[in-house]
Amino acid sequence: MSNKLLIPLLIATIVSAVALVVYSVRSSLRHPSDKVSYPYVCKGCGAIFDVSELKKKPGMWRTPAGAPSDSVVTCIKCNKGWAFPVAKCEKCGTEYILYLCPVSRCPVCDLKAAAAAKKAGVDTVFKRPG
Repeated sequence: MSNKLLIPLLIATIVSAVALVVYSVRSSLRHPSDKVSYPYVCKGCGAIFDVSELKKKPGMWRTPAGAPSDSVVTCIKCNKGWAFPVAKCEKCGTEYILYLCPVSRCPVCDLKAAAAAKKAGVDTVFKRPG
């Protein structure tokens, strides 16, 4: 192989290696919470949005006064309703809305949670839009 071809090949290899290192470092610098994704449901307007939308702009994560947890936020769609996070039961896989009633556990696996939801008059099982 001639020197005229070897030098561009060497330069291309070095540039590719540097780009790969930069990409790897930038990827590892992302905070693990940036990769988390789960829905929120607004009790007021019924809007569904992902937690990642709350992190897009500073000030989007607003906890209403009197909320049962700091993960309950003011809805980013209607700007007045309370939006509740959705959890997934590790045992049965059911998705359910947290903090919508006093017992925030899976209403399928936990009879007390099902009774509390019924007493509160709410359905805590999350149904993904079709």
